[in-house]
Parts: sequence; structure tokens; C-alpha cells
Amino acid sequence: MAVLGAALAVGLACDVLDRTVPDRLNVALGLGAAVLAGAALVQRGLVPVPTALAPLGVPFAFLAGALIWRDSATLFLLNLLGIALLAAMASPRVRGRGRRRSALADYFRGGVQVLGGTVVGAMPLVLGEIDWRAPASGSPAHGLRSAVLGLVAAGPVSAVLGGLLMQADPVFERLMTTALTVRLEWAAEHTFAIFGWAWVAAGLLRLLLLRPADPPRTGEPTGRFGIIEVATVLVVVDLLFLAFVLVQFRYLFGGAAVVQGFTTMTYSEYARRGFFELVAVVALSLPLLLVTDWALAARHGRPRRVFRLLAALMLVLLNVMLVSALWRMRLYTAEYGLTELRLYTTAFMGWLVIVFGWFAATVLRGHRNRFGFGSLAAGLFVLGALNLLNPDGLIAATNLRRVREGRALDTAYLHLLSADALPAIRGAVPGLPLPERCAVMAEVARRWVPELERRERWNIAFSRGGRSLLDAGECM
Repeated sequence: MAVLGAALAVGLACDVLDRTVPDRLNVALGLGAAVLAGAALVQRGLVPVPTALAPLGVPFAFLAGALIWRDSATLFLLNLLGIALLAAMASPRVRGRGRRRSALADYFRGGVQVLGGTVVGAMPLVLGEIDWRAPASGSPAHGLRSAVLGLVAAGPVSAVLGGLLMQADPVFERLMTTALTVRLEWAAEHTFAIFGWAWVAAGLLRLLLLRPADPPRTGEPTGRFGIIEVATVLVVVDLLFLAFVLVQFRYLFGGAAVVQGFTTMTYSEYARRGFFELVAVVALSLPLLLVTDWALAARHGRPRRVFRLLAALMLVLLNVMLVSALWRMRLYTAEYGLTELRLYTTAFMGWLVIVFGWFAATVLRGHRNRFGFGSLAAGLFVLGALNLLNPDGLIAATNLRRVREGRALDTAYLHLLSADALPAIRGAVPGLPLPERCAVMAEVARRWVPELERRERWNIAFSRGGRSLLDAGECM
């Protein structure tokens, strides 16, 4: 009953926030309301103290704060994804196994548990876990049950008597009809929103605070294939990667003269081609390594040593390919400037470098069960670094710096960046030639003045960016 009451309080808070608070801020405050509701339940001793959730408090607080720190829509969605990952870490499935020993499959099942908890919502509480038939006298359940029964009984009585009174007086009928029409629409809208958010909150609070951890699994999964099948796959892929790496050393790292002697492309054109394909190949190689490790039946002995050798060779080749991709990105950025896609893809490559190192330190050393936590923790680390880095500000500063080097500026792309970029634009504009300076400020003003006046959302970067724009003047 306490959890259900807390969920209703969260639903009411979310409804109020959604209607009175600007976007972004309402999401952060809604998450805060859910945490405060859970803390109130714990503080009053109504639910067990969730000691297993305590280590997740700091990253949750950081990501929740980041929701109102940066204005980038992409970063906002990534921060929400990070919070969802923390919820999966708090799930009964992961708690039962232990976060540090949970495999990626456990985290996936934990995420499914959390999603399922939001879908079923308050249903387990209402239909099975609360005894509505005979609540103790004076208890919250007894009071709520009595109030519900009273409302049910009052409904038909009020309808009959009210109908007679409306028939007796046309003025009263008109007033009641008008008032009821407006009030019923208003009440239906708010009731739907309150109970919708309460439904989700009840499911999450029940899952994270009331449901015990799942029993830990016993034993490790064993594969189905021998070393010949697994090694054949790895050898073929290793040879393919080796051939590509040799070409990279010969042509990409060999310089412009070598490239132009073999193709009609310039060195920069050759280097820019295939960057995203390279990232896709490297990213797909990680699940290939995990699947081959899982498929190998032998956990020890010579087959395992052969697997480690071939997997280690693949990791070396993949890191060379990552260096090639980063080199291509460097030339790509020098020629065309920086964009969100290029920056976030580079960050993704940084995460892959950490994950490959963690794969070598865990899976190749026989500690496969530790790989999941480390790889996901690395993702949270990269996400935190992106929030500190301010991607849109870095993009704007990099592209404006290229103008001072005599390169063209895509002012239309500045129009697409979030308010995170405004302080960087404000700082870089004074160093631009007058025509570019006026073009940039005109584009920025056309994009941001109407949005700042509407104030449909609020975050720290949006507020700071507005002040930077107002201080900038037209062409400075």
C-alpha cells in the first residue's frame, strides 16, 4: 500500500511538472520525484534498505544532472539511455548474479525485467499483493477501501438526485451541464496522466525495492563446437584483416605519392573514403569474438590456448584498423570540418578501444563473466566524458577555427547545433573576418532569438547560451 501511495504521489508530481515546467527540466525533476518517493519509503521503514542500489547513486545523480546541463538532443537521449542502463544494473536479475559477475546476457535480461516492470506497472500490487478483502482497521488500506466504496455508492445516488434537480430548474441544468462538460474533460485528461505515470512508477518501485534478487545461476555455459570449427572462422577473418592492414601500411600510412601512383584519387580523398565502414567492421568484430568464445566447448587446455592466440591476433589487427579509422577521421575533419556524427562515431571508437583491452584482460584470461560489467562501465565512462567535453561546443569551435585557417565555413550547419555551441561561437566570432562574422551572427540570431523567446525548454546550457547571444551584438 505504501508503494502504491508513493507511486500515486509520483504520478501527481509528473502531471504537474509536465504542465508547468519547461521541457528537459520536467524530466529531471520527474526522475528526482521517483527517487524521493523511494527514499521516503526507505526512511519510514516501509521497504527494506536497498544497499545493493547505493553504488549506482553517484552515476545516476551525474546523468540526471546532465539532463539539465547540456542542451544537445543527442546527448540528452544518450543520458536517458545511460539511466536506463543503470536501471538494468539495479534489476533483480543483475542483483542476483552480482553486477561484477553478470554477463551481457544478464544485463539484457535485467533490462527486459525493467521494461516488463513498467508495462505491468501496479497490476501485481493491485491484483495479488495487497489484501483488499479484510484490511486491518485504521490501516491505510482500510481507509482507502472505505473511501473507494463510499465513492462507488455515492455515484448512482448523485446521478439520480442531480438529474431530478436539473429537470426541476433549467438554469441549474445549464450551469451543471456546462460545468460538468468542462470539468469532466479536465478531470479525464489529468486522471489519465496521473494514473499513467503512477502505473509506471509503481512497477519500478515494486521491482527495485520490493522484489528480491533472483537466485544466482550455477555453473558456466558451455559451447558446442570444437577448436577446428572455431579456429577456422578466426583464421579466415584474421587473414582478411591482415591483408587489409598491410594495404593500410602500404598506402594510407605511406603518404600521398604512394596513393597517387596507384589510384587517380588524391591522398585526402583516399583517406576519407570508408571511415564509417571501418568502424562498422570493428564494431561487428566484437560480437564475433564473444560468440566464438561462447561456442568453443573446451574451457581449458590446448584448444583454449589456440583460441587465445587467434583472438589476440584479431585484437591487434582491429586496433590497427582503429588507428587507420582515426587517421581517416583526422583528414576528414581537416577537409570538411567536424559534425555530430563524426564526433560521436569517434567517441564510439574510443569505447571500442577500452572494450577490446577489457576483452583481453578478462575473456582471454578465462574471466568471461567479468566482461559485461567492465564494458558497460566503460560506456558510462565515455558518456560522462562526452558530457564534460560538450560535443556541440567542440564542433562549433573546431569549425570556426578552420575559418581562421582560410577554409570555408558551413554556416547552415551552425544553425543545427544546440545551445551548447553558443558560448563557443561567442568566443570565436571576434577572430573571424567581418563578412564571416556577420554571416555567423545573422544565422545564429535567426535560429535562436525566436526559440529563446518561446522558452519551451530549460537547461543550464540554454540559459548560458541565451546570455552569450544577447551579449554578442549583431556583428560585434
